[in-house]
Amino acid sequence: MTGRRIARALTTLSLALGIGAAASQAHAQQLIVKGMYGMMSGTQAPPGVYAGMFGAVSFADQIKGPNGNSVEGPDLTQELFGPLVMYVSDFKILGGNYGAVVGVPFANFLLDFPRLDNAGASTGLALSQLYVSPVQIGWHSDKAMPIFGGGTDVLFAYTFYAPTGRYTPGARNNTSLGMWCNELSVRATGFVDKERNWHAAGALFYDINSKKEGVDWKQGNAINYMWGVGRNFGEKKSLLSGWAGIAGYAQWQVSSTTGSEVPEILQNHKTTIYGVGPELTALEGALTVRYLWQYGGKTTTQGSGLYVQFAMPLPF
Repeated sequence: MTGRRIARALTTLSLALGIGAAASQAHAQQLIVKGMYGMMSGTQAPPGVYAGMFGAVSFADQIKGPNGNSVEGPDLTQELFGPLVMYVSDFKILGGNYGAVVGVPFANFLLDFPRLDNAGASTGLALSQLYVSPVQIGWHSDKAMPIFGGGTDVLFAYTFYAPTGRYTPGARNNTSLGMWCNELSVRATGFVDKERNWHAAGALFYDINSKKEGVDWKQGNAINYMWGVGRNFGEKKSLLSGWAGIAGYAQWQVSSTTGSEVPEILQNHKTTIYGVGPELTALEGALTVRYLWQYGGKTTTQGSGLYVQFAMPLPF
């Protein structure tokens, strides 16, 4: 093996250990759930109170380097689920309906990476970071536009993630990241035809992360873009009605991760990851299922993920 190949192998191993160690403590992750939104993401539900559950499972079996090079072998499974409550009111702010959402996620992280002496390690199921979106404003317009003849829906939201879950600096059983995150988002759904059967949606998020508790580590901020394109099926207001199509996302870390306890490889390189896959929403919009395959990762783990959400209006 030439000196250049040896150097490249050592760099790849260093990357694997750096990102793998961070992943084992959930440090390398942003708080937003990738693939949480897809089709119809800019459309706010009618006024009412809704209750349900959400769940996300991601499977990573690659570590991607700064140039997209891969290290195969380590398996990281992240399980996240919990109840959610959503409220949409008749109260108007700037012509849009005010709403709010609260989610209480529980998490379990499983890492199988023998080189880190972590074969089959699990954090165990415990409370994760509280999800609170106290301000959501949704607008609906039937006015035809050049591409969207059926009108558009737009939603603005402010959300924060509170470090309510288990977290100890350096521990391997953390289910929280030990930091706050403030998130601003703008989402839109455009309806192509007047009947509103064909639609395309896009959602842009900016996440501002705080410093982690008890450790000199500040995760870099990220821009996330989630999208979905599809078509309605079934008779309107029938139990079997819904929509189907494809969804995807992109995540770009836009500021550096800083701190004396951050591995050098993570300080010098920002993460990037993309995902795409099918989406099915049924039961009049109550049940949503997405499965997304990741690609194009840099300085991150890569694999695939499943997102499921079910929410129904309460009878009052």
